[in-house]
Amino acid sequence: MIGNDIVDLKYSASSWTRPRYLDKVFTQNEQSLIFSSENEHETQWLLWSMKEAAYKIHVQQFGERFFNPRRLVCVLISEYKGLVNIDDNRYFTTSTITKDYVHTIAKLSASKTNRSSVFKAEIASHHIQSDTLKIALLESVSKTEQLPLQDLKIKKTTIGIPELFCDNSKLSMSFSLTHCGRFSGFVY
Repeated sequence: MIGNDIVDLKYSASSWTRPRYLDKVFTQNEQSLIFSSENEHETQWLLWSMKEAAYKIHVQQFGERFFNPRRLVCVLISEYKGLVNIDDNRYFTTSTITKDYVHTIAKLSASKTNRSSVFKAEIASHHIQSDTLKIALLESVSKTEQLPLQDLKIKKTTIGIPELFCDNSKLSMSFSLTHCGRFSGFVY
């Protein structure tokens, strides 16, 4: 299983500076990481993207949706690698940080590599971005897995988890979609 999240640093609201926001979202250790960082804004969004990417795997694994960001506990191993613990479950994260965005991929194992893509959206409309992202994923899967593009479809489960189908048969391939502001990304 895999999850990913992207944060457009230009369009990310500075809501994290509001009173009590950090206490609702981050543990005391995570807040210490933010405030001891040279770039508090970037570090806050790094930790947020780690939580979001790991959350996507957790929901796939257990079929449980919840909103309790402090339940997801981040640990930074290095500048770009980390762990997110949710109860007794551990997720490994790798992040890419640019001047424009933070992109994090979360996995069950630290060793397995995956295909991923991040691209800038030409149009900021949420619906157009979502459709463009799905098409990009399907085209990539079609090419790498040698499956007919016209037979590939994305369908959501009753709790909103996207699944991939080929000719109406569910594929076992795990994937994750994300978009924020000007950027979109997928991983599988």
